[in-house]
Amino acid sequence: MDDDFTVSLLPSIPMRTLFWTCTLVLFLASFVSAQDLEQLKKTVDDNRPTTLPDDLGRKPPSQELVDACKAAVNAANQIYALPDIDEASRLWTLQREATALIVLAYAETPTYYPRLAVISNELERRGLTKIGKEAEKHVLKIGVAVATATKPVGNMGINVESLAERMVLYAEQYPDTESIQLIDQFLLAVRSMTAIPRDRRLAVIAPIFQKYFQSINHTARARALESDIARSTLPGNPMQLMGVDINGNELNLNALYDKVVLLQFWGTWCPHCKEQIPNLISLYEKYNQSGLEIIGVNTGVQGDDERKVKQFVEATTFGGKKIPWRILHEGLGERKNKTTLTKLYGIDELPVLILIGRNGKVLNLHPLPSTLDDLIADATSLLATVEFTEEEKKQIEEMRKKREEEIDQQIRSGLSMP
Repeated sequence: MDDDFTVSLLPSIPMRTLFWTCTLVLFLASFVSAQDLEQLKKTVDDNRPTTLPDDLGRKPPSQELVDACKAAVNAANQIYALPDIDEASRLWTLQREATALIVLAYAETPTYYPRLAVISNELERRGLTKIGKEAEKHVLKIGVAVATATKPVGNMGINVESLAERMVLYAEQYPDTESIQLIDQFLLAVRSMTAIPRDRRLAVIAPIFQKYFQSINHTARARALESDIARSTLPGNPMQLMGVDINGNELNLNALYDKVVLLQFWGTWCPHCKEQIPNLISLYEKYNQSGLEIIGVNTGVQGDDERKVKQFVEATTFGGKKIPWRILHEGLGERKNKTTLTKLYGIDELPVLILIGRNGKVLNLHPLPSTLDDLIADATSLLATVEFTEEEKKQIEEMRKKREEEIDQQIRSGLSMP
């Protein structure tokens, strides 16, 4: 009944009246939208920073600036929601929103960083390179801070591989000193992390940056990453063992075939290194008959010449027991022009433990002391026994000699590894 009544009224409205009524409604709507757009633009301009603070990223932005940027971003979102916004207004808003978002991404990273990362891509796609470069630079800086934080910022997960690739794209698009500095800062931040997260990240990002440096013929920076890559990619791969012991004798690899090897990089001056030794002696006594060998690698720094190290090993006891394993000395090896494990694998902190399986492949890089007993028990079990074929022995020896020749050539050319 009600539907019939409504329909019966329609023919009574003249078509001309209906046309002008609709036209007036549309005109008023567009007029209101235009007024809203201008008011919202004013809000954006009144609140967004015209210049970014010089100390942005080094200390948090002021609350006053944060509140103003929030007002600008809120107004920008309202502009995007207006009906039939023209392209010029959209681009105008996009640029100004980016400036405010940069500040907010430093203040409240989990909330605003994802949007800044998206808007940076959009700015580049639309050809707004000036503000696009600025936005992308801060996306990368904040990404590095999150990826190298001790605790994830707001549980944010930053994919370090994607971040490194994005940084290379930035450097390729803007090949200047600043882009190189961003990569250097990323590597420095990763290297300052504790050993396990550091090497997990370097295993992913160092090859990406090395490839980029090679592409721009930046040989020194590419070479500086070689030891990082060699060390961080050790797990699951063979490790070359070489060196000269404190008596001047070269390490005999034949004695290590079918052995589980635990390397300890250490120094007599290093208190944590010495704290490890009693536990290592216990493990050596427990598993040596099952195939465990421990090799100490003294790095030869901070006054640790071979005479001092030899005297320490011969005179020092730990719980009444002396160190029973062989000690390599890197300084003595260098003087004999031999490749050193310290340089080859970039060992720059102490102590470092590396566990190698019977097949010569690294089982664990930086094993925790609390897990060593179980790891060694598994590695020395009968199930882990691996017999090397003569061909495998030959390949391992050839790989070692080839690497030694490469490094010796670099030394002769004045391009020794860092």
